[in-house]
Amino acid sequence: MNQMITILKRFGLSEYGSKAYISLVQNPGITAYKLSEISNVPRSKIYEALNKLEEQGLAYFNLKDQKKYYYALSPEQTIQLFERKQNEELIQLETEINKLNTVTENAQIQIEVLTNKSTIIDNVEYAIQKAEKQITVSIWPDIYEIITKNINENIHLQGITFQVDQPKYDLINHRYTNYVKSSLTLKPFVVIVDNEYMIYGQTDETDMRAYISRDRTQIKMMKDYIWHDVLVNKYISKFEEDIEDEITLKRKAFFS
Repeated sequence: MNQMITILKRFGLSEYGSKAYISLVQNPGITAYKLSEISNVPRSKIYEALNKLEEQGLAYFNLKDQKKYYYALSPEQTIQLFERKQNEELIQLETEINKLNTVTENAQIQIEVLTNKSTIIDNVEYAIQKAEKQITVSIWPDIYEIITKNINENIHLQGITFQVDQPKYDLINHRYTNYVKSSLTLKPFVVIVDNEYMIYGQTDETDMRAYISRDRTQIKMMKDYIWHDVLVNKYISKFEEDIEDEITLKRKAFFS
């Protein structure tokens, strides 16, 4: 009972309103006097609680012999009502938040940091669903699965995948190299949406973190990096000799 009251209060019900609603669900068609006894809502407060429930669309009454008999909205209808109100509030919140995100050319570059797995996944899903034209990626199977579940069929998905067997869309799979092998635990990823929004990071379970950027210079640099990866993997297969060892040595020298 206490837990239910706590939850109902999150949706705008008062303490007395929550108790009255619960008792109405269990005892439909009773008078305010009887409801006061059952719900432990003081008689001086029961009508105020019922009036508020009526305003919220959670209770109604029928007149019989000049008496009001009260009923609660069914649990199923109540859940639907709460969902609808919550969605409306979230849409309104999104509209207001977007007003705050107006960035001028001289504004300081801001990068959001995400360190929670569910938050990272939620942001990737949100970005994919908001895409209008194009998504450019460098991803592993976990992010690939999220994208393919959420992408609109009209969106152009391009880039490179790692350890994905026969990727769909305009994607090519990175050849298996020493570099890929060393990155298996970290699984770094990049997702660029419409050249305006980028989320990137790593999905290593022990050190999961990601970043969100809307800086176009940074996005262009990362997209160039992905294109370079695509280009190398497309054409390196044309070489007959095995040059992987040479590439490994040159990479170590470059990053030392």
